[in-house]
Amino acid sequence: MKRLLRFSVVAALMALPIVTLAATTVTPAKELAPATTHQQTIGTINAWGDSADDVEAFLSKEATLKGATGYTINSERDFDGQIYGTATLYK
Repeated sequence: MKRLLRFSVVAALMALPIVTLAATTVTPAKELAPATTHQQTIGTINAWGDSADDVEAFLSKEATLKGATGYTINSERDFDGQIYGTATLYK
C-alpha cells in the first residue's frame, strides 16, 4: 500500500511540469500607433462586420492567432451597412 502511494505521488510530481508548460498563455496582439511600425511585417488580414467594433475585434483576434505581436488597421470602409477593414501584421 505504501509503495502504491509513493508511486502515485512521484507520478503526480513528474506530470506537474508537463501540465504547467501546456497552460502557457498567448499574449494578444495589440494595435500599434502608425509611427511605431519599426517591426517586421508578416502579412495582412481583412474582415467584414456589422460595426467598426466588430471588425476591430476580429482583426485583433486574427492577428493573435497568426502570431503577430502587433498590428495597424489600414482602412475601414462602410459598404451599405457592412464595415470592411484591413490590417497589417507585425512581429
